[in-house]
Amino acid sequence: MGRPKIQLNVQSEEDNTSNENSYEKYKKLKRKFKELFKINEQLNQEYSQTLKEVKKCKEERDGILEKLTQLIPESKSTNDTRELTQLTSESNNTRDFQDILNAQDTQNAQDAQNTFNIIDIIEADANFSRTLKRKATNDNDQPSIIPKRRKAPLKVPRNIKAHCVDKDENGDFILPVGIGLHTLLSHGTIVYDRPAFHNNRYIYPVGYSIRRPYFSMIDPLKNTIYTSRIEDGVDGPKFIVQAQDQPNDPIVASSATGAWTPVIKQANSIRNRKHSNAASGPDYFGLSQPTIRKMIQELPNAEKCKNYAFQVFELYSGGIMKKVFKKGKEN
Repeated sequence: MGRPKIQLNVQSEEDNTSNENSYEKYKKLKRKFKELFKINEQLNQEYSQTLKEVKKCKEERDGILEKLTQLIPESKSTNDTRELTQLTSESNNTRDFQDILNAQDTQNAQDAQNTFNIIDIIEADANFSRTLKRKATNDNDQPSIIPKRRKAPLKVPRNIKAHCVDKDENGDFILPVGIGLHTLLSHGTIVYDRPAFHNNRYIYPVGYSIRRPYFSMIDPLKNTIYTSRIEDGVDGPKFIVQAQDQPNDPIVASSATGAWTPVIKQANSIRNRKHSNAASGPDYFGLSQPTIRKMIQELPNAEKCKNYAFQVFELYSGGIMKKVFKKGKEN
């Protein structure tokens, strides 16, 4: 009878030891959990602070891009940029509308960033030259030979490709005509004797009218058609943008960029989009489109615009013309 009691006592002691070990492990895990919980809280706070800083940087970037666009609203359209715009407009037939709009926003931002890069390169080059001259004068007042920088080879300007629009018996363009996202309704008439109606890159014909789709400013779930027009103002051309779903509320400005910037701001605002509000007015008005520029150059009195630099355009083959060009339909 005694031996079974001894076995029970031994088993109870083992159980107590096991419980103590488990309790110690539990306390260690609990302490570890508290430590990890504190670390997690700190990381969450740092993450929230980082998000705020990133948001602030984005807002500052958008503000800088917008100011840059207002200072030099039409300084980004070089020959290479125009070719890139043309290639982008040709590929619009195979991309959906949302991608096209994002690509335009991205291109605008990239153009502004390229301008900053050019400024940085110029400043770095000036600092490098000053450092070499300072070092040369400090070495026993005996200037050393400063290595000459190799001049970059001059780029031969390439002809910009454009399409040929059909003309009627009187030699007038057959309108309306669809060109990428735009539908040209009227090319207007050229005012050559007033300097405000042209510059070295663009001509602003009075009566010019074009339409294109873009995000609605009042319905975040829909797109609408915008008609852009150029009319004769008091001191120069008057740029007008009118949304199809807001026929009684046109936007009027003294520049193409000034007319389209409110549209982009409002469209982004009602959709809570964090995209840049910078806009290239000539792009949205279709004035930078090579085919439209070619058509305007061929209008009467275009050769009398003294400040305008005429462009040389290379025509696409007939097969591509048939695929891209379709006669527009009037409303």
